[in-house]
Amino acid sequence: MIKKAKDFFEKINTEGNVYLFYSDDVCEAAVEFLEDNGGCRDIAGILTMRDEWNKLLEYGIPVIKLDDAGINKQSPVLITSRFHQDDIRQALLQQGFENIEQIEENFALYLLKKLKNKRRGESTEFLITKMRNQLLHFVPRPYMEYLIFNILDHCNLNCKGCDHFACIADPYIVPYETVHNDVKRMAEIFHHDYIAQIAVMGGEPLLHPELLQILQDVRENFPYAIIRLTTNGLFLLKQSDEFWKVCRDYRITIVNTKYPINLDYERMKSKCSDENVRFVFFEGTGDDTVKTSTKKTISLAGTEDPVKRFAECNISNYGNFVMEGKFFGCPFCSQSYRIFNKKFNQHLRLTEKDYLDIYKVNDMQEIFEFAARPKPYCRYCGDLVRWGEWEQSKRDISEWV
Repeated sequence: MIKKAKDFFEKINTEGNVYLFYSDDVCEAAVEFLEDNGGCRDIAGILTMRDEWNKLLEYGIPVIKLDDAGINKQSPVLITSRFHQDDIRQALLQQGFENIEQIEENFALYLLKKLKNKRRGESTEFLITKMRNQLLHFVPRPYMEYLIFNILDHCNLNCKGCDHFACIADPYIVPYETVHNDVKRMAEIFHHDYIAQIAVMGGEPLLHPELLQILQDVRENFPYAIIRLTTNGLFLLKQSDEFWKVCRDYRITIVNTKYPINLDYERMKSKCSDENVRFVFFEGTGDDTVKTSTKKTISLAGTEDPVKRFAECNISNYGNFVMEGKFFGCPFCSQSYRIFNKKFNQHLRLTEKDYLDIYKVNDMQEIFEFAARPKPYCRYCGDLVRWGEWEQSKRDISEWV
């Protein structure tokens, strides 16, 4: 396993005539890295099973299809890819290669970051844009872009490193009366308006026995908002005629995260179309893109700079979250405190400055100002690390720390 630059150079320079296997942008990043540090003279060629490899020709390295008869099967092969590494290894073994190594995930991310920074050049224009976007996190909004009503904790899919911690949550359903009152109270504060999108989610919301009444409540209290039912889709095609009627009559959008599992997504889309219910894939997934695993790291000691973390967070002043009478700036704050602490006997500390009691809030301006402020709990928030292919959780603390 190639874990750092020293191992990478040693592999290339010591063994010589190494093939790189191209499957995604990590190969391109690896070649650029070699070009910047002495050249690619010891690269025998780039192996691929894909057709979209023309951009690699600029490096002057032969690009060879894996089934080409002229390949030297005795030469070492380095898998320069973040995804499908086991499948690639099997394909190489079937072709007769024996000396096979692969790049470790963190080193692959390092190479990709180097390539990204090189092309971007950390230009003045980029830095100004980045700073502007971070400063906007601290500006109270005149209109809420997105709000989550969390109606239960648990899920039926078990995703590794779930950022709502559903994979390690005990079964818990927020009572209907509680959700009803929270929806009604938020509508009072926001005058039944001033929120663009409302997500009903968990956990897996299709597991809530009062889901249909909740959807009706949300629509009746927020007549102008886009209402999103965010589901993994496992039970979507098993829903009753009444479910589809409510979604149609109350203008509910089905939002489905596409996972690399055996689900008939085309049938889901067709069913929604037949029922005249809007269907979209969750951001970052779609027809040709499936969910990957990410790791939202937690600083158990709480030593992160909360202002810096708030500025850099991709959901600051956006990922607003309501559960059981409390308004949080993001799901992480509520769910890690309640679920992660209990599961792993940890002591992340929630203070009264980390949330608002919606039954004590005076007006929506108070919420807008709160959403634009760093919270003490932000000190527990670490980096977001992209692992690669989606996996099921082993419910181990290492998935978050």
